[in-house]
Amino acid sequence: MVKTKKIISGLLLFGFVVAMICGFSTVNATSQTTLTVWDFKYTDPGMHPVMVKIDDMFMKKYPNVKINHVGQPMDQYYNLLRAAAQANEGPDVALMHGARGDVYELDQFEVKLDKYIRPWRKEIPEASWRVAATNRDFKKGIKLIPMTSQGFGFYYNKAYFKKAGLDPNTPPKDWNSFLTACEKLKAAGMIPIAGGVKDYTVDFMFRTLAANVYGKDVYGLQTGKQGFANNVAFKKATEMMVELKQKGYFDPNGASIPYFLDAINNFAAGKAAIIPGMLSDIGNWKQFGDALGRNNIGYFPTINFPEAKNRDMQSFQPVGIGYAVMTWSKKQEMAEKYAEFYARGEGAQTLVAGTGALSPNTSLNVEALGYPVLKDISGYLKKNVSEDFLTMFIGAYEDDFIAANQQLLITGELNPDKYVQQMDKIAKQHRQ
Repeated sequence: MVKTKKIISGLLLFGFVVAMICGFSTVNATSQTTLTVWDFKYTDPGMHPVMVKIDDMFMKKYPNVKINHVGQPMDQYYNLLRAAAQANEGPDVALMHGARGDVYELDQFEVKLDKYIRPWRKEIPEASWRVAATNRDFKKGIKLIPMTSQGFGFYYNKAYFKKAGLDPNTPPKDWNSFLTACEKLKAAGMIPIAGGVKDYTVDFMFRTLAANVYGKDVYGLQTGKQGFANNVAFKKATEMMVELKQKGYFDPNGASIPYFLDAINNFAAGKAAIIPGMLSDIGNWKQFGDALGRNNIGYFPTINFPEAKNRDMQSFQPVGIGYAVMTWSKKQEMAEKYAEFYARGEGAQTLVAGTGALSPNTSLNVEALGYPVLKDISGYLKKNVSEDFLTMFIGAYEDDFIAANQQLLITGELNPDKYVQQMDKIAKQHRQ
């Protein structure tokens, strides 16, 4: 009898445990949350494996969450988001550029994050949070959690400089020394500047030069206090670009070489000596250091010239990209945690180490990564920063119009006087 009771008790206990397990399984199944994330970086070969890794880390931390990460084409990305906004449904989380007109246009569909970020806000500089707020106005709310900062400058191959008789440890930061370096590199049989007239080579060089032209006064481009046609230094920068083209310092095949990714890959393969590159994204310190040797990459932020009142200014975007949480999401709390994960702690450290992104989060240890060029970049960022002049007044339309005019300038179809007039026209139309 006692034995029978024990068997019955054991069976009851086993049944209870089974019921509990099944019950928990049912609860777990019903509480499974799927977050849909859209971005324009996920299909990038350099970003994809790192983002997959970070997503896996997040899902390990939150086992009931599944990430549905969808890579969208960059050229259609914001149009797709606009369509989602009209339908009031789409991703829970969306990647955005910082400080662009087409981003602020979508801000009405993004959740205000001020309360959520309060416990750790100090990890990221207020300059970045300001750009993450609608129209840089804190009163309108922070709508973006910054993942990266961005900037533009010149990377150079030290071995090629030495081969051409140049000092590899002395970057050609002045206009005359830059011309001399290009001439010696060309005479030594090397292409001085990767890329050419097709797209972003010229665009990025203009951004570096404009940092010296406008410096801390760059915000005047938003109000009309600063301009182009009547600015002697900006016109000189325009003439400098034309001179580089006329002297044959760009890649001779540049008209058919897109910057993304051909010009970048050409420099990384040792097919040119200098490239205007980025601080984050791709075409950065990590990609070039890994390809050409960590100790073989030099850096300088701009070219100094007498007409510009500033020197050694670093063109900078306090927010390169970041994640926004969309108002139609029914999982906003978890979506906020996901956006945070990419911006701080192990998620952010993994992003930087894996891609070469430059994070605005000051709590990360980037020196431990072992890239000497980062010390040079960090030095310029601490001293002389000028916010990227094109973010002062561009959306998608202005961006395309400026790119078309830059190409016409370099090919000689538009002279410098006409170009600066066109830039003033674009800026004025944006302010209206």
